[in-house]
Amino acid sequence: MGLVTATGSDIPESRLAELGEAIRGRTITAQDADYDERKQIWNGYFQKNPGAIVQVDGASDVVKVVNFARENDIELAVKGGGHCFAGTGTVEGGLLLDTSRLRGIRVDPAKRRLVVQPGLEQGDVDAETTSFGLAVTGSQESYIGIGGLTLGGGLGWLARYRGLLVDNLISADIVLASGELVTTTAQDHPDLFWAIRGGGGNYGVATRFEFNLHPQGDCMAGLLAFPIDQTVDVARRLDEFNRTAPDELTTSFAFLTAPGGAPAIGLGFVHAAPDDSTEDLIGQMRGLGTGALLDHCGPMPYVAVQRMLDENTVAGHRYYPRSFLLPELRDEPLQILADGFVNAPSERSLVGGGLMGGVMSNVPASETPFLHREGYLTSILTSWTDPAKDEEAVEWTEKVYSELLPYTTGAVYANHLGADAAERIEDAYGSNYERLTRIKAVYDPENFFHTNNNIKPAG
Repeated sequence: MGLVTATGSDIPESRLAELGEAIRGRTITAQDADYDERKQIWNGYFQKNPGAIVQVDGASDVVKVVNFARENDIELAVKGGGHCFAGTGTVEGGLLLDTSRLRGIRVDPAKRRLVVQPGLEQGDVDAETTSFGLAVTGSQESYIGIGGLTLGGGLGWLARYRGLLVDNLISADIVLASGELVTTTAQDHPDLFWAIRGGGGNYGVATRFEFNLHPQGDCMAGLLAFPIDQTVDVARRLDEFNRTAPDELTTSFAFLTAPGGAPAIGLGFVHAAPDDSTEDLIGQMRGLGTGALLDHCGPMPYVAVQRMLDENTVAGHRYYPRSFLLPELRDEPLQILADGFVNAPSERSLVGGGLMGGVMSNVPASETPFLHREGYLTSILTSWTDPAKDEEAVEWTEKVYSELLPYTTGAVYANHLGADAAERIEDAYGSNYERLTRIKAVYDPENFFHTNNNIKPAG
């Protein structure tokens, strides 16, 4: 398929060639050898064929691409790292704006400031900041693109200790639907600044972010695992333990297959600021179960912490997620999750959740669009490779999720929305959703940026 308008009319090749001549970056079509590689996104369940791909080399290129798409009535998708459960970051027949070559980064150690462009991945950022003994909350995997991560909230191992990534955002450069490039801060375009701290790519294309940094050294981290028949008892004890856990400590739970092949309830943890209390905390976690099947704990550089979960997922595999918040680790939902894991259609499927709260829960609900800051962010992430297994994988996910619904808060993390994005977008923002629609109506009244977890403009 060539490049087409939103109504399906062909765009002449000569017109696309004019765009290619006007930018410093590169246009790619299906005739180019690397088209198939460049169109790929992380979730193989949602593959599409853009009419053309534009790899931009700067903010001026972004402006020209946005104007070209708007003036020619072409659907535009924006891709950074390409990692999105919901399969955004691509479009069928439209124009894909690829920011992966925008990889600038600068650390100011004296001011503890970080400036980055959206083509960087989390691991790139961590490697640079930790060289100066500094860090900011990111994702829990090193391969996540920093652009989409930021716009959706940014929830990682340091969130309880240092706040969400959006809590540390100072400024951003945004190309609006009109083609105007603006810098937004708490003082300049304050409504826009509020909206992009969790509202996703609904308000424009980000070309630069500025963050506060914090001192960060080595962590104490690890993974414990106990027989799966201890799930209810272990989870209940973990919930009690977490009520007095320091902000520097983040715990998680996940179901896994232990060495030897036995299903297990796993407990992960990261203590971001080890001190005299650390060994005692680890001892308490070891005592949450008996007959440990896995006990791997020790000091770890922060960059290694950020890579701990990388091998759990593989780019290009098919993923169908359901994400939700549990207010506490009650017996019934944990048993449902354990039973679901044992009967999962694929051994690569992931079931687990992580503790929120801490410093990030001190931020008022109206301060950013991201307002669900307490409880356990929990996910069922079904993973498989054979398209013939699609129906089975989706049915299993929906069955487990429907059984869990009575025990959830009804909320969801915007970056964890999947095929359910359209029906659950309001659940991600709760009482902040209406304000997001009003701001959308100001900055993107025609909903030009809609190939995303879309927030429609008010009215």
